Order: sequence, then C-alpha cells, then structure tokens
Amino acid sequence: MASIARKEQLEFMLDSPFGRRMGREICAAMLEYAETIEAKADEVIIEQGASPRGLYMVIEGQVKLLRSGPGYREHIVHLAEAHAMFGEGALFLQGHPVATVALQDSRLLLFPREPFLLTMAAYPELQHYIMRVMAGWISQLVEKIDQLTLCDGAQRLARYLVGLHERSPYADYVTGAHVDLPTRKRDLATMLNMNQPSLSRILRQLQDAELIDVQGRRVVLKDMEALRGMARMPTTDAPRRDFD
Repeated sequence: MASIARKEQLEFMLDSPFGRRMGREICAAMLEYAETIEAKADEVIIEQGASPRGLYMVIEGQVKLLRSGPGYREHIVHLAEAHAMFGEGALFLQGHPVATVALQDSRLLLFPREPFLLTMAAYPELQHYIMRVMAGWISQLVEKIDQLTLCDGAQRLARYLVGLHERSPYADYVTGAHVDLPTRKRDLATMLNMNQPSLSRILRQLQDAELIDVQGRRVVLKDMEALRGMARMPTTDAPRRDFD
C-alpha cells in the first residue's frame, strides 16, 4: 500500500511545474524522505518565526502565506494550491518569515530540511532551480512594494485581475475572458491591502463602469485593455479614472 501511495505521489510531482523541470530521478530521491501533512481548514501549519522544517508542496486544498503585525493585523503574501511549493527561502533562515494557514482541508508533502539540502548538493540543477525560485520571490516582493506604495485600491485590484488572466493558458488568444477568484473576498482584500467593504465598493464601481461583471467568485473581464491601462503604474502625464 505504501509503495502504491509513493508511486501516486511521484506521478503527482512529475505533473507539477517543479517535477517537469527536475525530472523523475530528483523527484524520486526527494520522496524517499518526504512526509505527508494533513491540515484542517483554518489550522496553522507554520508559525511565523518558527524554525524551518523544510520545503513544502501542496497536494490538495489551499493554504495562505501571511505576515502578522501589531493588533493581529495580517497581510497575505501568497496563496498556494495544488502543485505549488513554498518554503524555499526559509531553508536558509533561522525562522520562517511568514506563517502558513490552511484555507481549506489540505494535504501537503514536507521535504525535511537536512535531507533536502543533501539532495541539493547532489544535483546542481536542483540548486539552480531553488536559486531561480528565490530570485522570482524577490521580483514578486518588489512588485508588491510598488503596488502597495504607488497604486491606489482600484489599480491594485486591476493588476490582480489582469495577472490572474495572464497566467491562464488562453491569455494569448482572447481579449476578453473570465477569472475565478481563488479565495474568499475577505482574504483577497487582505492580499490587496484594503478592507472588505473597500474591495466590494471597488468591484461595484468597476462593474458600473462596464469593465467587469461580478458573478460570485467569477469575474468577467469585459474591457481588458481598460483594465490593463488602469493596472499600469501611475505617471504624471497619463490621466486615468479614479475609483476610491
């Protein structure tokens, strides 16, 4: 039974972006010491500041990576769903810079830190992958800083919606599309550094302007070019619509 489970996990890993890059040999080597973690919705998987245990891959469910501040204020840094990996940077830190909480009942693979670092030492391509991922995180965090300091609420939402569309496989073939919000509006508002009433108000304003159509968690992007224009960084000579 255990061998069947490992075989299924191997096929799952090979179907992920990580597995397609790394291949069967590295994935099989990592599964030799992998642990399975089950988490209920709202369960804390990693405490902010906790000693890193290793690298994680989501098998099913959804988890949020978040930073907490004074007064229990939180900011969601990232949402991770099936096939997503996280914890790369913490492998080289004394404590996790973010907490991880399950948004749904979730199952994850944990690749413990010490054996994973040994695997990295044995496979240069794995070292290069981790370095690329960490560079990608730096780029995303710089983008996040730009959004939070240079964009208003409508621009942040427009950037998020356009980003969801552009990550989809059909983004290059259509000018209008729909996206499905991957989480509750409460958590999306936290990600975009606003409160839920502000998010709801901006969604209504964009809908009234016929840029989007909100259908529960599904958002139809009716005017992609206008949304892309709104999502650009503000400039001194480019007028734009103000929402909020």
